[in-house]
Amino acid sequence: MNRRDRFRRTGIAAAVVTVLVLAAPYALVSGYADQLAGYYASGVVGAAGVALFALVTAVVIGSVEQGNVDPGTLAGVAVVLGVSTTLSAAAWTLAVEPTTMFADYRWLRWHAPAVVALSVPVPAAAAAYAREVLA
Repeated sequence: MNRRDRFRRTGIAAAVVTVLVLAAPYALVSGYADQLAGYYASGVVGAAGVALFALVTAVVIGSVEQGNVDPGTLAGVAVVLGVSTTLSAAAWTLAVEPTTMFADYRWLRWHAPAVVALSVPVPAAAAAYAREVLA
């Protein structure tokens, strides 16, 4: 496997892992539907926007090799989307306000920062991939 393929796979995997970790409270938290909805709606774009940016980034990175659009342009779009994923995750994290749900599920205090940390490899891998495409 060459570097270009490795960076492509890393970017896709990082985006998918970001979305899976972002969705974890839906599967693990029960009895706090209203507070969980508020938790996910926090911020400018909310968690749904973070997930959308991450998934679109994965699709774009996966589409570069298809040859339908100029690979350099699409790789650049992937970088912008990856950065948007991380910035929107950071904005969401800063907007989250602790509620009584955080007392019962203490790990939720670290959930939003973990999403940001897991989203950082998305733009990094997209940038490395774009560099390989343009080289």
